[in-house]
Amino acid sequence: MGENTTKVAVSLPTETYKQVERLRRQMKLARSAAVLQALRLWLHQKQERDMEERYAAGYKQKPEHPREVEPFFQAGLSSFSPESW
Repeated sequence: MGENTTKVAVSLPTETYKQVERLRRQMKLARSAAVLQALRLWLHQKQERDMEERYAAGYKQKPEHPREVEPFFQAGLSSFSPESW
């Protein structure tokens, strides 16, 4: 793996283990690589949720004023062509 590693042992429900084994074989992944990939994805998703929660909390503390949004609204309107439907 090239980096410092730590060996861990985990217990899984038998059906989950079978599903993981089936999928990792189809993907031709070593068990460690499959678990590492899943954990990295989980950590990434958790980090994104945390950032979204911080954004929402900040927005609640200091929401945009309509005056700040108007130029973006107008720019969006200008992208529509005046075609008749």
